[in-house]
Amino acid sequence: MENAFLSQKDGHPITSVGVWLSQDEIFGMSAAASAIYAVASRLHESHSYILVEGERAKFLIAALKGNPNFFLALTMRPKVNLGSLFQFVNHCTQNITHLLKEEDNIPPLRSYSSTQAESVTSGFKTTASSSLPSPTSTISSQSIILTEDKVAELNELLADFHNLVSGASSSFISLAGGYPVALAGLSGADQGTLCAYTFSLFDTCKKIAWLTKRMGIDQVTIDYGKNHHFIYNAGQGIFSTTLDKAEVRLGFLRLMIPTFTVRIREALYQASQTPDEPKLRPPIDQFIETLSSGISSRRAVS
Repeated sequence: MENAFLSQKDGHPITSVGVWLSQDEIFGMSAAASAIYAVASRLHESHSYILVEGERAKFLIAALKGNPNFFLALTMRPKVNLGSLFQFVNHCTQNITHLLKEEDNIPPLRSYSSTQAESVTSGFKTTASSSLPSPTSTISSQSIILTEDKVAELNELLADFHNLVSGASSSFISLAGGYPVALAGLSGADQGTLCAYTFSLFDTCKKIAWLTKRMGIDQVTIDYGKNHHFIYNAGQGIFSTTLDKAEVRLGFLRLMIPTFTVRIREALYQASQTPDEPKLRPPIDQFIETLSSGISSRRAVS
């Protein structure tokens, strides 16, 4: 474990231990964890923890039982034993909750002087035009073409997953931005909100992991109620699935789900390789051709 800190849900740190950090770094990490905590709360109102896993570190954000105004955040090495970690965190959160109930003098929110406030707001000023890209700069872009066959392939992957995992209640594959391209177990009323918030959470975790550790992330796990919500990086999008804890074993899932994620990633990658553009004809040309063929056939009959 590298760092641990207790924070209010608005990002105000109360106490921290671990690798030495400056005051600004502590406030920055607390604000980053608060952003993840806030987005996860919009997705699942009541949750026990959020686990973000990357190539260089793991982040765990655990809500305090009975007191959603505070959370415990940990930064760990990537090879940490998750089983022992969860036991340790459950013990700590129970003790912290007990102490907060007895403590009346919770530190107030951080205040800023006029000089400090001006320093903060100056960071949001527009940059000078000289720092903008020159007209000769190249901007890379990428497009994805999803044919009917490719969408059918993605839906078949989701169907195979649900047939293999009995505890899967809902799953979807969405592109960057939260646009769903394959769905399973979701009603029309729920899919738009769920897909948008899920991608927003994953994107927030990805940006914060890059800012704090200069790394990408592989997956995000949310523990809420009787369910686990897994969000996996699929290259051009994400794979999301919600599973019943009582139906499946967490260790088995962590080995099995990545095999489907690899197949989804490959399918989306193939879709991003733009094929030759089909020859599209204006509707008037199609109409004239159809009309001409009809006249020719009537002459032949007569």
